Amino acid sequence: MNLCESSQHKLYRLATGWLTGSNPMTREEKAKFVAQCRELVMTMGRLETTVGRLDERLTKAEQRSALNEVLEWLGSTPELARNPYTREWAREMLAQVAALAAYDTFEGSPDSYIV
Repeated sequence: MNLCESSQHKLYRLATGWLTGSNPMTREEKAKFVAQCRELVMTMGRLETTVGRLDERLTKAEQRSALNEVLEWLGSTPELARNPYTREWAREMLAQVAALAAYDTFEGSPDSYIV
């Protein structure tokens, strides 16, 4: 198990133990978990901002090509653990954030809780 697999497995174990109450986190583990979740959300926000500005620099075909390149990398990179959750979550999040690149027009979500 490489370092990436080890830390991802530990984070998953801690999170599931915390959520089920079977293995409560220490304060330090909880603080690390919360910090990692916050960083994930902040990174997603930065990515969304970048994707939102792609029209200024790339054609739709170039945007689709870039997204395909990222997804191909995601499917083949040895940099990520072989944990199927990591790759699947990344695909799901990228698909949501990259909706702007996938459609000629994108009006956003019809859900009222999303402003």
